[in-house]
Amino acid sequence: MNTVRVWLAAALLLVVRLSAFALPPVAPEGTFEGQGRVQVTAELGRLDPMLELQGRLQDPAQEEWFRAATLGAYYRLHRNLKVGAFYRLQWGARHDDDWIGTWEWWDSGGRLEQVLMLDASPRFLLPFLPGKDWVFQLKSRYLLDTWNLQQSLLVRPELTWFLQVDRRPVLNVSLAYGLYFPLNFGETLVYEHAPYLALLYHVSPSVQLELSGAYRTVIWSTSQAAIDASDPPYQIPFRAWVVGFGLLLRVGG
Repeated sequence: MNTVRVWLAAALLLVVRLSAFALPPVAPEGTFEGQGRVQVTAELGRLDPMLELQGRLQDPAQEEWFRAATLGAYYRLHRNLKVGAFYRLQWGARHDDDWIGTWEWWDSGGRLEQVLMLDASPRFLLPFLPGKDWVFQLKSRYLLDTWNLQQSLLVRPELTWFLQVDRRPVLNVSLAYGLYFPLNFGETLVYEHAPYLALLYHVSPSVQLELSGAYRTVIWSTSQAAIDASDPPYQIPFRAWVVGFGLLLRVGG
């Protein structure tokens, strides 16, 4: 009888211990997210100031939103090179350590974060392709989140075809692949990546409408709460289809 009690007690302790392990972040495959943005750009010679407002429903089941406001400018150093500096306020961003001790996502919708960004975007005309209206761009952007001092690097090659009628732009079709490299956090070489397709319709020289689609993958690494609880490490990919709409306005020029 004593032996049975000992085994029952050991089994109970094991169950309790296993139940204390952090369940890694999991999202159902095929999740859909919707996002929208409004961008206003001014043309002041070589300088292009820009203001952008963005929102994304990143968890439809919980109705949680990511929101951001970005202000900055691009400067044309060369006909094939623009550089930029930007300041972004954001709410609702998720980080590895937002997977907390109750083993759920921390509600970051009310948390204000400030992000500093430096950008370099070389672009080249590709006249050897059919139609001769193709442009290749390689966007490189450094990001510093001042809330947690995380640094990352975005590298996004992009190929765009321009449809023109009477030498006036009518439609842009862009295919790109964005990769985010963590510079001082995470456990993977790439923590987010996404191929995307975008259509930009020129309503007028100053108004464009955008429709985009992307398949976004974020790889969540072990949170600090899981480390503190001595739980097993994890690397969990979260995947979602993202459909976006945009209104782009240009003034001046």
